[in-house]
Amino acid sequence: MATRSSSNKGVTNRNANVMYAPPNTQDTTQAVRRIPGVDYGEQKALTEQQQAAPLPKTTTPQAQPVAPRRSMPQMDIFAETQRPSEPVTAGLPFGPGINPQPQQQVLKAEEVRDFIYNSWLETGDDSLLEYI
Repeated sequence: MATRSSSNKGVTNRNANVMYAPPNTQDTTQAVRRIPGVDYGEQKALTEQQQAAPLPKTTTPQAQPVAPRRSMPQMDIFAETQRPSEPVTAGLPFGPGINPQPQQQVLKAEEVRDFIYNSWLETGDDSLLEYI
């Protein structure tokens, strides 16, 4: 009878090179409780139910510090301005915006048109001519 070689013994927990799951050492469930004033048969059924689906331990939630609420300042938004000599845009970070000056817009359009024309010359695709 032939003997098995040491390299052909199959995979076991010792040679699988896989970490085992560490045991859960923290019990986070409530202890099984007896309910007073219940008959013996019902007490047994309730105990088995508690063992089958234990409830989590009750923890008292910590009170969160509440910031004091400030009341909204009351103001009349339709009242006349209190700073008549100040422009309405004072203090606002705004300028010319995202659109460039008209001369720069023309230059950008010419660059796009030249790009499309050069693409048409290189590819010969007549559909690009619609964009010129």
